Amino acid sequence: MDKSFLVISAMGSDRPGIVDEFSRFVLERNCGIEDSRMAVLGREFAFVALLSGNTDGIQQVRSDIDMLAGKSGLIVTEKMTTRPASSTAPDQIPFRLLGTGMDHPGVVQRFSRFLHERGINIGNLETHAYNAPVTGTPLFHFEMVIEVPSSLPVSAFQDALEGIADEENVDVEFAPVALQ
Repeated sequence: MDKSFLVISAMGSDRPGIVDEFSRFVLERNCGIEDSRMAVLGREFAFVALLSGNTDGIQQVRSDIDMLAGKSGLIVTEKMTTRPASSTAPDQIPFRLLGTGMDHPGVVQRFSRFLHERGINIGNLETHAYNAPVTGTPLFHFEMVIEVPSSLPVSAFQDALEGIADEENVDVEFAPVALQ
């Protein structure tokens, strides 16, 4: 059986039971959730999921999306996609980049531009703004998994990365991702 793949993104007011409703909707159409990210942002629940199933099941999900949106109160979008890549491309090395510093506008943009200029893809990005205990100072933390071309001299890249980190007053950690 050949699998079909569909990406669904949705958001709406957070409440208990949203994941149950969504996963039941998928299961009732004989499809599965291959990969997903879900979070509460502010008071809104947001998620993106990669679904797989036979062609009929995926088409049923697509045709019933409006029903899901109406029953759940979610804003839902969908897009067909292809079989996911099994891992990072052979000429790419996965690295984890962590950063923490005082919160200020432009941190994500500065680091993402730096990576883009070097042909580095961001495979995953999570950010979190919070207040420091005791002082209440606004802090910011990010965690990225990036795909570094194997042709890039890592030590020169790391030196340039630390220069950006110093300019942004962000402490960074940069290390290869352990392959599983």
